[in-house]
Amino acid sequence: MVGGYNWSGDTIIRDTIMWDKRAVLGYPSVYIPTDIREWVCRTDSEVISRAIAELDLPTTRGAGTFDRRAWMIWKYVAKAMEYIEDKKACGIDDFWQFPEETLTLKKGDCEDASFLLATLLLAVGISEQCVRVILGKVITEAGNFGHAWVVYQNESGVWCLLEATLDSVPESLVPADICCMPGTKNQYQPQFCLNSSHMWRISPVKASLADYVKIREAKACGTFRPTL
Repeated sequence: MVGGYNWSGDTIIRDTIMWDKRAVLGYPSVYIPTDIREWVCRTDSEVISRAIAELDLPTTRGAGTFDRRAWMIWKYVAKAMEYIEDKKACGIDDFWQFPEETLTLKKGDCEDASFLLATLLLAVGISEQCVRVILGKVITEAGNFGHAWVVYQNESGVWCLLEATLDSVPESLVPADICCMPGTKNQYQPQFCLNSSHMWRISPVKASLADYVKIREAKACGTFRPTL
């Protein structure tokens, strides 16, 4: 692998509880412990199904149709969602929306858009073995930024990077390893990945989930808006 990463994950993480990403309505200082996998597990949601029904996705299962579905859903999320920081949107430094919320609001940050994108991919029949939400960081000329994105394993077995916060997407899927090469404009470095069943640590990065949260909450360098 060019980037040296196993995008499907290396070591399963048993403790998947996020302690401070959801607050009780009306009690902003009272947080609800939430399993991180819950953000990508509602593929039977009627709200999600109705959104998919509006897209002119392939209806057959022939060669290339799954890649086409993945690209079209990626394009839909990039076009439909407005990027907005949590602090500006809801007054909280780091608040994670569930996919239905992001779909309704049509705005959110990188975690929100990534959870929505992954959920839509799963809901159209793409195997969860071929979809991961990635938590990590991106190295840019302006600094290092905590970030979330999606990877999809295409029909040729290549993991592709689906950046959910773009305003528009490339004309074809982009291999994830290309985005991790030193010297690229935005060098992606994954730390963790998850689907609806498991969460994994990705080698060779040695980090804790708290490290990711700390990076995401650091605002010194501003907000990372990627381009591919």
